[in-house]
Amino acid sequence: MTPHPEGGHYVEVFKNKDVSHIYFLLEEHQHSHWHRLAKNETIHFYSGSPLTIFTSINGQEFETNEIGSQNKFMFNVDKNTWFAMKPTGLFSLIGCTVAPAFEFEDLELAPKNWKPSKFYYEL
Repeated sequence: MTPHPEGGHYVEVFKNKDVSHIYFLLEEHQHSHWHRLAKNETIHFYSGSPLTIFTSINGQEFETNEIGSQNKFMFNVDKNTWFAMKPTGLFSLIGCTVAPAFEFEDLELAPKNWKPSKFYYEL
């Protein structure tokens, strides 16, 4: 696995023009930087601790969702939605599927230390 610009580590396991899929690992001391994609993404939980996913459509309010517990193992992030992720324990191993296929120009990282204005969690 190699470092990902948003944090954590990843390896691309499949890609064609229609869809791409990576494995993505966050360890307990890591979180993903706030970012958004120009395409829809489905996040799949595989192993480790449940993963908290923070989302914000308007940059003010936010929602939290958790995958890896309570029989919830997938979460869809609509394109242009700001989001960040953090494991609840030692690590979370997830998969990320993007359609059409992900390209790095689809990724927008928020400015350093940006968060939704009403966000009160510590990442």
